[in-house]
Amino acid sequence: MAYKISIKTISRNFSFNFIGYIVPLSFALLLIPTIITHLGTDKFGVLNLAWIVIGYFGFFDLGIGRALTKIISEKIGIDQVDDIPAFFWTSFFMMLLFSTIVSISLFLFSEKLIFSFFKIPVEIQLETIKAFYLLIISIPIVTTTAGIRGLLEAYQRFDIINLIRVILGVSSFLLPVLVLLFTNDLYWIIFSLVITRILVWFLYLASAFKLNPNLKSVLKFQTSLIKPIFRLSGWMTLSNITVPIIVYLDRILIASLISAAAVAYYATPYEVITKLLIVPNALTAVLFPTFAANYIKDRSATVKLSEKAMKYIGLILFPLISLVVVFSFDLLNIWLGKDFAKNSYLILQFLSIGILFNSIAYIPFSLIEGIGRPDITAKLQLIELPFYVLLMWLAIRNSGIYGAAFIYMLRMFIDCFLMIYFSKKVTGSLVELRFSKKLFYLFLLLFLFSLSVIVNMFLLKIFLTLVMLLLFVYLTWKFFLDTEDKLLIKSKLRFSDHK
Repeated sequence: MAYKISIKTISRNFSFNFIGYIVPLSFALLLIPTIITHLGTDKFGVLNLAWIVIGYFGFFDLGIGRALTKIISEKIGIDQVDDIPAFFWTSFFMMLLFSTIVSISLFLFSEKLIFSFFKIPVEIQLETIKAFYLLIISIPIVTTTAGIRGLLEAYQRFDIINLIRVILGVSSFLLPVLVLLFTNDLYWIIFSLVITRILVWFLYLASAFKLNPNLKSVLKFQTSLIKPIFRLSGWMTLSNITVPIIVYLDRILIASLISAAAVAYYATPYEVITKLLIVPNALTAVLFPTFAANYIKDRSATVKLSEKAMKYIGLILFPLISLVVVFSFDLLNIWLGKDFAKNSYLILQFLSIGILFNSIAYIPFSLIEGIGRPDITAKLQLIELPFYVLLMWLAIRNSGIYGAAFIYMLRMFIDCFLMIYFSKKVTGSLVELRFSKKLFYLFLLLFLFSLSVIVNMFLLKIFLTLVMLLLFVYLTWKFFLDTEDKLLIKSKLRFSDHK
């Protein structure tokens, strides 16, 4: 039988995912100012690089984690759970072998790579290299975690996944604060983060064993399964290589071309605003198996589901991001002080607009991969990579961190357009774009948004923002919500009145 997720299940799992992202975000907002104050700008810049490196290690799973989700979901759906241990352990050992080779290679050349690429102040070079040794050793742990998590996603155990995610996310910010009570040595801060990664690995594995006890008794590597696994993960592997490079390139080039301190001014608003990606992340984690399972059976319903998902993400995030962009200086001033606000408010504006487009692009990206065409997204990323590297390098050289933020925003806009275009093309749902009253109102909305951003008078800025948001509410109700959406909202409002 086909593997299908009900709307109720999608909503429940989305809620688990959302909570799993929002709780660490709350701790980040609360604790980052304390970390910056006690660690210093240079060391905080290095810590940001450490967070980047830990996240980047995930690409060493060769796309197998996502492929496992698809394979195991199908096995569960057709009641072939006895096949799961062989696929799981074959994938696990493939990831372990590759990541161990990478870890050893990086360990041998890490000192030369770090000091030739990053501009690390002399006084913190020793503790930086020691800290990065720890990170390199942790590569196999971080990589194989992705495979174990893929099994839990296939079993739809987003409750377990997000409980562990909360532990990991909170620890990433709370542990540095606790360590800073005793020392501001980067080595011990990174040590605490690596220990947490190891704990998370054991928690995931114990959960996997509980879901499928056969994993403990059927521990085997089958060479015959390598080809079908790689057939699914091959193009995803290319994405796993290119995407982290694209995602982290801006901060890496800033550290290389300017300084670690400049990374802090750029990365701090980046780390906060990108947390809004919890919305598309939480949703696409659930939608991916839905797209994969139902496209062949009901193409039109799958396309309609993706369109609804894009619409809701845009409607949810536009007002939030508009407020962040308009009041970026004020928000940063309250949170981190006037000096940080002067250096970072424009960064926050560019990044926020980019995040809106990026969030919408998550849905067509997942649709393309879910229906079995990851080659499209991988090819687009490979074409995009050299142009992005060149433009980002030129922008940082000529305009510093502001140039980096602008190129980031531009890339997100282009990427969103391409994802939507190719998702429509591959599903045969391209429609002709015609100028209409809806487009006129959209241009008016964008004009009001632009005025709100450039106006300096605080009261006038508030007035224009209110007008913009009221127009947004009108447009949403008049043009973007269909009859089904409106009936659902009305029923919820009537229910609230009765309560």
